[in-house]
Amino acid sequence: MIPLGSPKRPRRHKKSQDQLLHSSGGVGSKCLCRRVDFHVDFSEIGWGSWIVYPKHYNDFRCEGECPIPLEEEFHPTNNAYMQSLLKYYHPDRVPASCCIPIRMSPLSMLYYDKGQITIGHHEDMIVEECGCH
Repeated sequence: MIPLGSPKRPRRHKKSQDQLLHSSGGVGSKCLCRRVDFHVDFSEIGWGSWIVYPKHYNDFRCEGECPIPLEEEFHPTNNAYMQSLLKYYHPDRVPASCCIPIRMSPLSMLYYDKGQITIGHHEDMIVEECGCH
């Protein structure tokens, strides 16, 4: 087996970067994987009566398509990168990689718990960065 990155690796079906983005649903059709606003208002989900602060916050979310093949800027795992190569050469064999949160931050909240005001630090509540996996 020829290691990845070897100068002897075959270069069949080479496409330009512009063609890759267009063929993967990137520039020119749909947007690439990115973080977008996602506002949560606790009163809209029935939690407004027991959450004291914050009453609302920007949770953010990930949306968009992942380029085929994946690029390093999307922080792919090795598995996701290999899947994207397989998708590139054999489009019907595997699904495209998914745009998901790859770095999250906590949210501190004041809320009522058994009649007492409590502060809680809840991990993985706010999307900080998106990537393709």
